[in-house]
Amino acid sequence: MNLKTGVWGVAAVFVVYAVLYWNHVIAAAMPLGAQISYFAGSCAAICMALGMLLSARPRAVETSFGGLDRMYKLHKYLGVAALLLFIAHFATVPGGGPEDDTVQAVATASVESSSAEAVPAEIPASDGAGGLPVDLFGLIAMIGFTLLIIITLNRKIPYHRWITTHRFMGLFYIIVVMHIFMVLYEGEELAFFSAPGMFITLLLLAGLAAFAYKQLLYPGREKHPFTLAAVNRLERASEVVLRPRKGMFPFEPGQFAFVTIDAEGFREAHPFTISSGAEEDRLRFTMKVLGDYTRRVRDELTAGPDVAIEGPYGRFNPLKDSRKQVWIAGGIGITPFLSVLRTMGPGHNRTIHLYYCVRAAREALFLDELETRAAQMGDVTITLLESDAGKLIDADVIDTDLGGALKDWSYYLCGPKPMTAAVSNGLAGKGVSGRHIHKEEFEFR
Repeated sequence: MNLKTGVWGVAAVFVVYAVLYWNHVIAAAMPLGAQISYFAGSCAAICMALGMLLSARPRAVETSFGGLDRMYKLHKYLGVAALLLFIAHFATVPGGGPEDDTVQAVATASVESSSAEAVPAEIPASDGAGGLPVDLFGLIAMIGFTLLIIITLNRKIPYHRWITTHRFMGLFYIIVVMHIFMVLYEGEELAFFSAPGMFITLLLLAGLAAFAYKQLLYPGREKHPFTLAAVNRLERASEVVLRPRKGMFPFEPGQFAFVTIDAEGFREAHPFTISSGAEEDRLRFTMKVLGDYTRRVRDELTAGPDVAIEGPYGRFNPLKDSRKQVWIAGGIGITPFLSVLRTMGPGHNRTIHLYYCVRAAREALFLDELETRAAQMGDVTITLLESDAGKLIDADVIDTDLGGALKDWSYYLCGPKPMTAAVSNGLAGKGVSGRHIHKEEFEFR
């Protein structure tokens, strides 16, 4: 995929700020160490502000990023970048006296140990507006932010525990904003009414507005009401069937939505790809048993509870692309293609090769239905590849099946990241343009 306009827009924010900042500090003859430290710290705050804006899931700008999944991927990268910039900021904090050395040592120790116990009882700090400890706010924010980023990057931590801790991100963002506003209020190096000061102030306020919206308005945001009609238990998966209470909402095949079930232990919103066809009168999600939540859906959930659906999101829709397409599904990655095939009908005017990659044939969900629909529609070929039998997907396999005409096709990939990365890299290595390779990222942490 080529970089989308949203990514260029985020990059432009940093470019504009850099121009404003360096023009200001060079003219003000600020010491080099201070220039670097303030720039790293302010860029870290910008990363957090942009992350807050993206976390509000603005539907109006989703297309500019190529889908919500890519927005959240950028959101994660901004968090990691903020952490590295925080470290750079504290490592280069201006001064050089023993107090500053102590602050630097505390900051380094907090990152290395990833533990709040690394903070000593007495933390030297500058007195800012009204005598408030400016450096203390910054240090607390960096320690908390470091811990939350480490938790986010640790995929072994269950989703429900991660999402609980991730809610504290807004608290540490507020502390960062307080720290920066105190620095701007002092105005020793940067001031509120300088060009970079105004720029970062407006951006930080926008991040605060996004956080307030997410906490206060978002829970009451209109969601589509459904009733849980059935839970069909499959091989290591479940099909959740929902009946609309106010009519179906429009969606495109390949999109996903956030599901909130009004039952004890299921009230956290979880994202799942829609597996029903766009014209059906029921909404279906196929959930592979991957953790505590999906296991409890399969084993404990029964028909009856109300369900709130937020969405749809995503821009993974093969029906908007060329006539000749190759679909590659790994395991539960079949769900967007299942939705597409359930939406398509005879006379679809496409030639499609679907590679369904599973460990064993018994794990190929809805295979009979897929083969029946393929036979009815024509020009749809399904190839089942079982890894236990030594059959794996790669660019060479596709090249052989297509007779060496790889560049004439569009490719849609959904499944485990190692598989999609290997196949897309192999296709690129054989000359397929990135514009013709589409991947469903579907990662939110």
